[in-house]
Amino acid sequence: MNIDQQARQSFGEQVRVEGPLAASGAGLRISGVDLCAPLSPEQVTCLLDALSQYRIVSLPGQDLAAFSLAGFERFANHWGAPLPHPSNYKSGELLPSAQRVTDSVNATFPDELQCLPHESPAVLVVANIRGHDSDADRQALKKVTMGGDCWHTDIEYEEVPLWVSMFLAHKAPVSRNVPGGNWAADLPWDETQPSYPYIEGSSHELMRLRRQLPQNGETPFADTAAAFTAMSSAEQSRLLSIKVRRRIYESDEGWLVPLVRTNPRSGIKSLHSPVWASRPLSRPPVEVDGMSAQASRAFLDEIEAHVLQPEFRYDHPHAPGDVTIWDLFMTLHSFPWLKGDVKSIDDVRLLYRISCKGEPSLTLPRHDEPDWIQKNITFGYQTAAQTIEQ
Repeated sequence: MNIDQQARQSFGEQVRVEGPLAASGAGLRISGVDLCAPLSPEQVTCLLDALSQYRIVSLPGQDLAAFSLAGFERFANHWGAPLPHPSNYKSGELLPSAQRVTDSVNATFPDELQCLPHESPAVLVVANIRGHDSDADRQALKKVTMGGDCWHTDIEYEEVPLWVSMFLAHKAPVSRNVPGGNWAADLPWDETQPSYPYIEGSSHELMRLRRQLPQNGETPFADTAAAFTAMSSAEQSRLLSIKVRRRIYESDEGWLVPLVRTNPRSGIKSLHSPVWASRPLSRPPVEVDGMSAQASRAFLDEIEAHVLQPEFRYDHPHAPGDVTIWDLFMTLHSFPWLKGDVKSIDDVRLLYRISCKGEPSLTLPRHDEPDWIQKNITFGYQTAAQTIEQ
């Protein structure tokens, strides 16, 4: 049964399936799914199958007046155990509301835009709005305007990495191409610009590919499954034998993990985060087993340049009420050129993100082992029972 038939059988004849959304074969949009209602095991299976084949799944049209962030987190529990986001903490303590992005968003356009209410540390507010009362804040805004984080997957450096991240879109910027639009400036990289946030020394061609980012608030993805499939059989065989060492800190011994992962549902092989330094300012670079640090960088830079080719790229647009899920073993992502110091609500990009690790669950509540939670989920966090039961 194909995904279109499976979706109609699981969710009803009102469902519409569009895809693939990208030339690489990635991306599926399933319209007509209401996530306010609890999901049946059959429905969860359908969505898991869709993600295993298409890497990115969008469920548009959620009613933001009815679909709360608590409901969003309940939905996320089907995909894995939600992880508290590090940006919501400082020195191991949950940041007070006044120090989070939420307050800045709510204060900027108080009569036009307010974040959906939430208390969960698993929900990250992603917005191009920050407080800007200090020099440090203004410098942060300047960097945001310059655009683009490094290409990465989310928290791939832990022994049990995240496997799914998802956005709920609240506000998307007006396109720069509409009359009167004033979205981000076109800032292609050239030799005169710093490599931030990358470590110096990458080739001009790799930096050019890294800096080809969308300009209307879309999320840029690279399809590492299609990139692997496009390689010669000899190159695939070579990469299947490669293991890389990932570490949280320089002093860690770390752990060896395969560079190529096989999706357990679809059998599709993909390159898992084939990036030498995906967190260059905070995490140690990857080492390829049996290679020096210099050889590891040259090897992985070459693969990254292959993955970031236009034929494997997809810039995913957001609209209010869209839920977009992506498989972190089968994609890379970054964020677009962003306009900082926003003066118009038309320029606001506001999303909510949740990331999960562990096994999916067809029913709720989840039944993760307490020892596993304590070892693999920051602060032993679990979604509150009242959120699951609502």
